[in-house]
Amino acid sequence: MKLRALIAVGIWFASGASGQVTALTHATVIDGTGNAPQRDTTIVMENGRIRDMGPSSLVQIPSGAAVRDLTGKFIVPGIINAHGHVGANRDPQLRQYALYGVTTTTSMSFDDDDIVQFKEEQKRGNLRGARILTVKYRFMSAPNIPGSEVKTPAEARAKVDEIVAKGADFVKVWVDAQGGKYPKLTPEFCAAVFDEARKYNKTTMAHIVEYADAKKMVELGVDILVHNVRDRVMDDEFIATLKQRNVSVISTLAREESMYVYGDSPAFLEEPFFRKGLRGEQAATLGQKKEEQARDPQRAQLKKAFETDKINLKKMTDAGVRVALGTDSGGALDRFFIQGFAEHRQMQLMTEAGLTPMQVIQAFSKGASETLRIDRDFGTLLRGKAADLLVVGRNPLDDITNMRGIEAVYLGGRKFE
Repeated sequence: MKLRALIAVGIWFASGASGQVTALTHATVIDGTGNAPQRDTTIVMENGRIRDMGPSSLVQIPSGAAVRDLTGKFIVPGIINAHGHVGANRDPQLRQYALYGVTTTTSMSFDDDDIVQFKEEQKRGNLRGARILTVKYRFMSAPNIPGSEVKTPAEARAKVDEIVAKGADFVKVWVDAQGGKYPKLTPEFCAAVFDEARKYNKTTMAHIVEYADAKKMVELGVDILVHNVRDRVMDDEFIATLKQRNVSVISTLAREESMYVYGDSPAFLEEPFFRKGLRGEQAATLGQKKEEQARDPQRAQLKKAFETDKINLKKMTDAGVRVALGTDSGGALDRFFIQGFAEHRQMQLMTEAGLTPMQVIQAFSKGASETLRIDRDFGTLLRGKAADLLVVGRNPLDDITNMRGIEAVYLGGRKFE
């Protein structure tokens, strides 16, 4: 059943692309595996996939192919955002993600039932922006509505049955007391959710903040912690357990920083790369957000959580725990978690936490695709895989902020504009 499910995911994502053959020649390719860059490399793309890839002197370019000489340029995998949000009116949000180089994102809260039809359109090649994966519904504690309508383990199982039938790619629980304001989902409730999800071979996820909750979710067999532990530095024993149980962790540093950083009036607020991502009333209300965060009595606590996330991220990476890039971007506009910009800010913050640029690239390609179990077709750049890739003008291994110099986005082998 697991193999069939993985094959189905691959078909869902990669079909329906254009038959145009495109050759990107003489580039330096960073394929996301962690291997050394491949210089003077040519990639041939056809039907949405990488038909051929290798030294330019050896790759034969088919007659009639569209050829682009990328001498001096760099090709990297498309960015996979393993923790994002996409609300109503999806197209402009997915377009914004794609223009920032995010070729696949997740929708981690709630989606209307038309998400099934929307994904079918993407399957047919109608990619008007980033590909989307969804939890469809997140299980939350009262008083959060939607999310807390089901109360018992039996009701939780029935809800899992329902959302899987309505297109859920993953099943997620939200275990968070919000600073003591709300009750948490019980372990018994979460266990029922996870057990039912496993019957459908669905990847399970848990939103956590505290170490104790992370530990309990791992004991219950969760596949992904969609945030990092932020209330304390994790001990080596727990980190070893994460690795032994093959649990993935998504560190959302950009989200943690965005909870307080506007109050510091950082220089990036005036940069075009940031400002072009503002939507709706965000440009007009940015000043209000800065004042609100500057007065927030929780600022010190939020900064401490951010720093703790950085420490835990470095410890896990050093120990070989699978880490995926995620941001919590999108959602309500008053959160100011800017889609696209947040993913690039996350990269920069990960290097500030001590990761190398190569490790960051792996986090948004190999790590994210393995975390989401779409690595059969996505993540790394290899012959036969989906042709989701970016062309950048300067070497991101020298400075990860060079990822911001995107010159072209190819989504399913098509140049996205």
